[in-house]
Amino acid sequence: MSKRFALICVLLGVLGAQAVAKEIDIKFLESKPKGLARDFYIWRFLSDENTSLQDALKAYELVHRKTPKLKALLEQKGMPHELPRDLQCARLDFKTLLAQDLECVSYGLKLSQVPHLSPQNLKALKAKIAPNKNLSTKVEILSSKTILTKMLQSDAKTFAQIYNSLTQKQRETLINQTIKPQRLKKLANENTPAFDKMLQGIILSDSLPRFKKSLLNAHITKASPYTLFLLGINELMAKNTNNALAYFRLAQSTSKDTFLHNKALFWQYLVSKDKKLLSKLAQSTNVDIYTIYANQKLQSTPQYTIITDFTPLSKKKPPFNIQDPFEWEILRANLLQVSDTKALDELTQEFAFVDSLAHMAYVHNRATRYQNNYFLSPFAQKIKWKNTDQKALTYAIARQESNFLPALISTSYALGMMQIMPFNVVPFAKSMGLKDIKLEDMFNPVIALEFGRFYLGELEREFKHPLFVAYAYNGGPGFLRRTLGQKKLFIKNRKYEPWLSMELIPYEESRIYGLKVLANYIVYEELFGNNITLEQLLKTTLIN
Repeated sequence: MSKRFALICVLLGVLGAQAVAKEIDIKFLESKPKGLARDFYIWRFLSDENTSLQDALKAYELVHRKTPKLKALLEQKGMPHELPRDLQCARLDFKTLLAQDLECVSYGLKLSQVPHLSPQNLKALKAKIAPNKNLSTKVEILSSKTILTKMLQSDAKTFAQIYNSLTQKQRETLINQTIKPQRLKKLANENTPAFDKMLQGIILSDSLPRFKKSLLNAHITKASPYTLFLLGINELMAKNTNNALAYFRLAQSTSKDTFLHNKALFWQYLVSKDKKLLSKLAQSTNVDIYTIYANQKLQSTPQYTIITDFTPLSKKKPPFNIQDPFEWEILRANLLQVSDTKALDELTQEFAFVDSLAHMAYVHNRATRYQNNYFLSPFAQKIKWKNTDQKALTYAIARQESNFLPALISTSYALGMMQIMPFNVVPFAKSMGLKDIKLEDMFNPVIALEFGRFYLGELEREFKHPLFVAYAYNGGPGFLRRTLGQKKLFIKNRKYEPWLSMELIPYEESRIYGLKVLANYIVYEELFGNNITLEQLLKTTLIN
């Protein structure tokens, strides 16, 4: 055992001795390191109706990441809650707000109200905010008779901030107009994150069709790579294939993200049918839906490396508790301090246990500078799988959710390898016929796999296709029902389907998540002996 790892284990041993508490109290919380794991237990402590306000306030002082959820629990305890000044001022009506100081007015002014203010109120407002040049500029624009023209004459950041402050109805009235493409090009080329995000939202929505049409032929060159890609999609939907190709090439050449680089390269092939592009894509060392497609289409040998296991692995227990979220946080923090690849490579062997396979892959991935693709299937032999499809989809989701790390806790307190939300644990257990299930059981990888497998089965019964199941697992079944219910996506006989629909899923996280899970699923099916042709699988998504 290396000296560095021995020291980590000593720290973990001290912690592990008090890892399991019969009940959560202040002493227990104070004994734990600051981080998401302790926040999760603080949330549980605050959720307990027997926790006094005094103890709740003590616990709240220990919080690492304060959230509205935790603040709401304190309010329920009867905490005399004083809102931060920005929220206090935001609650004031216009007349009361105008009587406050400049800071409060700056916090509380709703810019969407400005176009409707009377001349008297507008004059008083302008006098009050005069020292704040940034706010004064926005009010001046919104009080003019040509709001959009003034917005276009401003800078990209100001334009986006005003846009974000408007109601949807105001956007449809004020912003949804025909605009000279050159004006939009000037703003977009400032490459401002807020303006970028605004453009992405407009392209992915049908709510501002005139504005979206105005982006055509703008020939923007300096936006972010993903915005450039979506501008290509926008041109493609308008059948401007040459413009679309130009945007895809630009997105590819400027992107540092391999996934987006491959996406842009794939779309160039999809539009041009140039097999040289497909051959180039097939040379990628990254496993994603685009490289899988390229290699299957060309019947070529993939250039990416897939690691499914490490040998030899000891069946003994690892020197740390894989089910303790506190131990994982300490371990991860210590590992992140090690940057030397040789040292990391030496540390890899300290995790050579069957139960810590995921941790070994985590360290190995850093030691090899993320050159490999890990498709593990830990604890598979402890599950009675219904069939290969179930096994492949479960591990496809687990890989995306947690990289198989058993004691992971998310910022929303999703738990364990399958990232089960706490509010789902009891209902799932009841449906599964399980008793005495605790939230901590989600850190048990075998139980987590069983719960994930159960939930996936519920989603499969409704949504059928693994891509749709992935969308629902991430964004929620309600989100997917609403999205598919509009019948604007996955349309039969529409050009570039279903690839086009897969880029138009409205929720960004779910859009990317679905693409990555589907790639995982294809790889796992092959690893488990069932070769699936991606192109054929995608055809079955066309339901409208």
